[in-house]
Amino acid sequence: MSPRDQETREEIIADLTEVMVKFGSPRENTHVVLHEVSHDVWGKGGKTYTKRAAEQQAK
Repeated sequence: MSPRDQETREEIIADLTEVMVKFGSPRENTHVVLHEVSHDVWGKGGKTYTKRAAEQQAK
């Protein structure tokens, strides 16, 4: 996923934990790891997401 602010990360972690607990995972044994990818190294259609965003803002 793309980078998020810390408040959003904490909400995602809490919500994913609740889903796992709902399906039987013990809360204290539930680990959530967010893998964030910089928009500079993530691309689509031959362009990084950073470049795509800059092009959209220029319009």
